[in-house]
Amino acid sequence: MSIQNIIEKIKPFYNLLLVIVVASIFFVLGRLSALEERHTPIKIGYPNTTQTASVVQTVSTNTDTSVAVSGLSAQTGEVIGSKSGKKYYFPWCGTVKMIKPENQVKFASAEEARSAGYTPALNCKGLK
Repeated sequence: MSIQNIIEKIKPFYNLLLVIVVASIFFVLGRLSALEERHTPIKIGYPNTTQTASVVQTVSTNTDTSVAVSGLSAQTGEVIGSKSGKKYYFPWCGTVKMIKPENQVKFASAEEARSAGYTPALNCKGLK
């Protein structure tokens, strides 16, 4: 029996075979979508407008240049610089992790860092 003979025998069932394959694909896709519905969806919540207004008011009334604009509280605390550089950062900025502890210079405030010749880092949010 050659391949040509097998193809000739299957030809009458070609449409039926095609319908079975397509139906199987859609059945599997339907089962997969049913599995996805079991997962709890992610919900995004927004803060109250009164909370947002109070945070904006707190940030706008404070004129200190070391205020973190993230809005949770006014930050007037410690800043960190490097012995080899002339930029200063908040302690939670990612760049501080790359400065070795022995090369860190700690200042009590941004004003103290500025008076020592340091400038605010542009990649640390809230520094101006």
